[in-house]
Amino acid sequence: MRTVRGLVNSFKIFIDFFIILLMLSGCATKIKVNMLQPAPYHEASLTKTIAVLPFSGKEGKEFTAEIEGVLAGIGIGNKPYFTLIDRALIDKTISEMQLSLSGMVDQKTVAKIGKLIGAQGIYTGVITRNGYDDSPYYENRSTCVQYEQERDKNGNLYRGPCISWQLNNAKCVKRVANFAASPKLVDVTTGRILYSRDLSASVNSFGCDDTRPAQSGNELLEMAKEAVKKDFRRDIAPYYVTKEISLMDSKEGIESAEAREKLKRGLEYADKGRMDNACELWGEAHNIAPNSYALLYNLGACAESRGDLDAALALYRQADKRLGKPDDDISSALHRVEQGIKNRGKLKEQLGSN
Repeated sequence: MRTVRGLVNSFKIFIDFFIILLMLSGCATKIKVNMLQPAPYHEASLTKTIAVLPFSGKEGKEFTAEIEGVLAGIGIGNKPYFTLIDRALIDKTISEMQLSLSGMVDQKTVAKIGKLIGAQGIYTGVITRNGYDDSPYYENRSTCVQYEQERDKNGNLYRGPCISWQLNNAKCVKRVANFAASPKLVDVTTGRILYSRDLSASVNSFGCDDTRPAQSGNELLEMAKEAVKKDFRRDIAPYYVTKEISLMDSKEGIESAEAREKLKRGLEYADKGRMDNACELWGEAHNIAPNSYALLYNLGACAESRGDLDAALALYRQADKRLGKPDDDISSALHRVEQGIKNRGKLKEQLGSN
């Protein structure tokens, strides 16, 4: 009996220890940093004075206005990124040239319009898919129609297990919305296409008559359209991404109790979004304990969070050298900052021509 009880107690201790390990793992302090990325389509991002001609296809006119809204809404540093030619001027020019919508697909015609209205580039395109389809199907349902009557120890009746079921079919639908567009940007001076891409998105919803209905086709179409517009926006202008950086709490190489306390307090400040105080504390701790790879790494995160990529790279490399063995967080930081430095020249060009 003692042996069994001892095994049970040992097992409980093991489970408690395992739970503690799980709780401790994955609770490293993390900070979020917004980083500006260059537009993938560099030439499109440099074409700043633009106009949008009507898209062809189903509801092309409506989508043209939405694309104008996307372009007008792009701002970097509280400054509009693109300059849009007034819609009234575009319509007046088209009217004076006596062009039909079908005449605008020709690149030479598009370039001619662009020169007349003072644009560097003209966006136009075609909507290739814009609709939704329903696929009906049935789901089996089972409903209990008779329960066994049972009595408790006092003789009172209560409902027991089900002894008779009735099967029914519920009418259901799978609704799929698809939206696809092919925008292109024509250089007014050369007539060359600077950007052209087929963008598409599909959104679906399921529903049954006896439960929650499927989302409406219009709702799904709007969601698909928003996904296409989001992809378009990321293609043609710099955009921000949020990166999560894990901080280090290792006390290795820190003999001073004061430096250890500063490392700890710095992490507490960082966890509350107070990187100014955190970085100051880690700088003070590093002066006391210069051999700590964790402090070097955290100071690298400080430099990265304020946009000083060169300083961040130098500190991350020092942390890597000081640790003397591979570490996932340091490797990730080195790769992230090196890529950021590579992007810097392209970003400078894209922002500088604004």
